Amino acid sequence: MDEILVVPFPHAGHIFPATQLSVHLARRNYKVTLILPSSSASSPPHPLVRIVDFSLPHTNRIQPQLLEDTLHALLAGIFQHFGLQHHHDASFPSSLPRKPPFCVIVDDMISGLIDTCVQHRVPAVSFFTSGACAAALDHATWELSPEDFASAPLSTAVTIPDLPAEMALTASDVSSRHQPFGGRGSVGGLRRRRGIAGADGAVALLVNTCDELERPFLDYVTKKAGKPAWGVGPLLPDQVWAAAGPVRDGEVRSGHEYGVDEKELVEWLDAKPPRSVIYVSFGSLVSPADDELSQLAAALDESNRPFVWVMQTKSRKYDPAGQPIEATGDGGNGFFSAEAVARRGEGRGRGMVIRGWAPQLLILGHPSVGGFVSHCGWNSTVEALVCGVPMLTWPVRGDQHHNAKLVVRRLGSGCAIRDLDHCSSAAALTKEDVEAGIERLMGDDDIRKRTASVRAVFTGGFPESSSSSLDDFLASLSLEQLY
Repeated sequence: MDEILVVPFPHAGHIFPATQLSVHLARRNYKVTLILPSSSASSPPHPLVRIVDFSLPHTNRIQPQLLEDTLHALLAGIFQHFGLQHHHDASFPSSLPRKPPFCVIVDDMISGLIDTCVQHRVPAVSFFTSGACAAALDHATWELSPEDFASAPLSTAVTIPDLPAEMALTASDVSSRHQPFGGRGSVGGLRRRRGIAGADGAVALLVNTCDELERPFLDYVTKKAGKPAWGVGPLLPDQVWAAAGPVRDGEVRSGHEYGVDEKELVEWLDAKPPRSVIYVSFGSLVSPADDELSQLAAALDESNRPFVWVMQTKSRKYDPAGQPIEATGDGGNGFFSAEAVARRGEGRGRGMVIRGWAPQLLILGHPSVGGFVSHCGWNSTVEALVCGVPMLTWPVRGDQHHNAKLVVRRLGSGCAIRDLDHCSSAAALTKEDVEAGIERLMGDDDIRKRTASVRAVFTGGFPESSSSSLDDFLASLSLEQLY
């Protein structure tokens, strides 16, 4: 039985899809070694999955070089366990005491580990936990520069060959592109750029998406990478596809203590009319500045609609231009403004503010939830699409801008908090901006119909196209016998 190593970036947003990928591989009769930080290690999700944990300081801000050095040493030790040594030439040992790994699946965020695999002559596969649109547009932005728009009107957009016309890039897209995840490469050279260019040396790419959502972007990634890019997602828990009632996050995603009692949350949601509740969450790592959060609270107050607002106490704040604000805190003015609005109303109040982690799958799957104000991280995006919840897109940084563009312009399952093609990205949002966005989100029948059309793609469960892609990927890797 072949063994596959899966190495996710050690953050929940990457560990969750990597764990689901491991389950899919195990069901295909592969042994899987899933490498996790000790703080996130839990019981194996399948009998053929084993977890190898490593020590890493439990912090919301991971030091890039420490992480890659730690994982480089761990992988090298595992390879030596299989009888593989560090090789600089084209020769390969004629006899090995044990069968080497079939392949190593490496998170795109730590692509320097591809070098470690190449050194030991083990096939490496680059794993994108974000979508193909983000990978494609991010790559395209590096082929442009802000100077391309310097003398052009703010609304000027550049259409990218081989990509849909509605995904044309603007100056704001270029300014928000990914930077490398810091530090030198694991072998002492320059740090690999993440994305398509960072997959050099990998034999294939796996992307957390499906043909039905992003086929043109998968084709673009394949062309630019010069190797196959397989859509193998969305990588969500089985309970999401089973559609047998609300998903209890605590039963399918371990490692976090939720900031609310699930029973109390469900009772609160049950008391609200269908599609009436606005769900607000900016994920676990980023947040708009306090001033903008206060404007959001004021807009929710004016809307007089029920809401659930999740605030992460350790998220980093960003200004409207996407630049980090050094000061961090426990939510600041935005949190206290939200709390004040939530307490208004009869009985338990009109809103619920959750401080810390929230059971997002449960919330999005509840029939009373009618709209999602989101930063458009990819996990949140696909969860909303699969659950059929329209989105008010409020991207903060990085791939979130590309995901928001996919939702609004191509899928039509949401609306933008503002149109960055026609306004300055540095302008702070006002209460009026947010209120107008909320009213459109909750009242636009066309958006709701398009969202239902996207949701219909998943009524049969996990996409057949992604299941077939996983099979084809494994078969192609076996047949090519690259090493």
